[in-house]
Amino acid sequence: MLKKVIKNTYILGLGTLSSRVLGFIRDVLIANFFGTAGVLEAFIVSFRLPNIFRSIFAEGFSDSVATPILSEYQDNKERMFEIGNHLISLFVVILFVATILGIIFAEFLVAIIAPGFLAESFKFNLAVSFTRVTFSYLFFIGLSANIISLLYSLKKFFIPAINPIFLNISFIIGIIFFSRSHESYVLVVCVLIAGLVQLIFPFVFLKREGFILKFNFFKSLKDNDVIRMLKLFIPRVWASIVYHLSVFVDTIFSSLVSIVGQGALASVYYANRLIQLPFALIALSISRVAIVDLSSYHHKGNMDDFKRLFVFSLQNIIFFIIPLVSFFLFASKDIIDVIFTRGKFDINSLNMTASVLFFYSFGLFFFCGIKLLVNSFYALKETALPARTATISLVVNVILSAILMFPLKIGGVALGSSLAAAFNFSLLYYWLIKRIGKIDFQNTKTQFLKILFLSIIIGITARILLNSLLFGKYLNMLIVVISLLGIFIVGGYILGIKQINYLKKWTLERK
Repeated sequence: MLKKVIKNTYILGLGTLSSRVLGFIRDVLIANFFGTAGVLEAFIVSFRLPNIFRSIFAEGFSDSVATPILSEYQDNKERMFEIGNHLISLFVVILFVATILGIIFAEFLVAIIAPGFLAESFKFNLAVSFTRVTFSYLFFIGLSANIISLLYSLKKFFIPAINPIFLNISFIIGIIFFSRSHESYVLVVCVLIAGLVQLIFPFVFLKREGFILKFNFFKSLKDNDVIRMLKLFIPRVWASIVYHLSVFVDTIFSSLVSIVGQGALASVYYANRLIQLPFALIALSISRVAIVDLSSYHHKGNMDDFKRLFVFSLQNIIFFIIPLVSFFLFASKDIIDVIFTRGKFDINSLNMTASVLFFYSFGLFFFCGIKLLVNSFYALKETALPARTATISLVVNVILSAILMFPLKIGGVALGSSLAAAFNFSLLYYWLIKRIGKIDFQNTKTQFLKILFLSIIIGITARILLNSLLFGKYLNMLIVVISLLGIFIVGGYILGIKQINYLKKWTLERK
């Protein structure tokens, strides 16, 4: 069981890494060809709107209710495909209506999300036109999410892992070859093409598994499992709203220039890009793989394996994230300097962004742990409780950020988010124990202490090397990263950290 979990997590992580690398290339090309022009700003606003609905109706629905319930039928593919057809039939109608409404009310939506555009008629009208095109992407990606839920439930992780790269590939090709001749609409056309490919690509592979598409909207409304999904999904919608509210709250605090400093909003964006990388690679990959088996174990009443898989997943998050936390804490300024300092990103930008990264780092483990805990509740078919804890944590975040931003400036806002995440993690863990009973963490505490000890050594070593090396900053960082990897692997082997032994066995088996 655990070997398959490791393999599937590796596949999803590799796909996520590929997408992030291509996303970085995409951002470089966009900056090069569009800079901060009005066309780009109009596109950003137009693409943000369908993405908000996407996070609710696509990935939100897929992760929280579709995959957990479909996974109950791993031994009954015929019933799984029947539910899948009903889901697709239902969402064709829901997404079509949502897309049409988005097109009709595009002007109103743009006015709400970007009121500053109202003073610039060209930019406002361009954003409205773009929105009417990009809303079609919601239709494609929403259906794609249902198909990917079926692939997850079949434990076919490779296709879902690489499917996101098509969006970035579409941008890269479009910008390189067509941006000069079709500057105004190239980005929105790239979005449409990517959405269509992201729908067709996983569907082809699902058909290879024996799936036959049968549209029947009215029958889908009578499917008990579909009705169960819709009931469970209502609290998940509130959780998504709370998430977007938390982003909005951080934006408000970051915009208080007189308190947190000029450029705070941008510093939060840059630091968050770094925090999101390990979150996506580790937490999302582990949680999305785990939820399939967690759902199956719960459905079969096999809570012993449910608990074992939860512990194993948490141990892997500890193994990967704690060393990164230490590295970020001890070398936050150097990391920001290497990645971002150039052009208009000056010393003030460096100091501010490094402060945000430093204080966000305290919450990185909790951000990742929350994802695993939330998915565990979804596997238990419990969607209301995570929404309630997220709401309470949002209030805690607002209070702490409002207090801490005075002594710590924008770093206080980041620390407020980190402390609120720790609070949310604690609440979710408490209620999970209440729900499933005491968990045997085996030797997790011992392993955690070993990893923590080794992580502190890594952080101190990073600081010493960065202060001592006299090469250029890029070569210095390369030497540091290679050195730290070596120390962690050798030290982990000597201390007997389980994941290092797994890596050793896997390497030997492949020879």
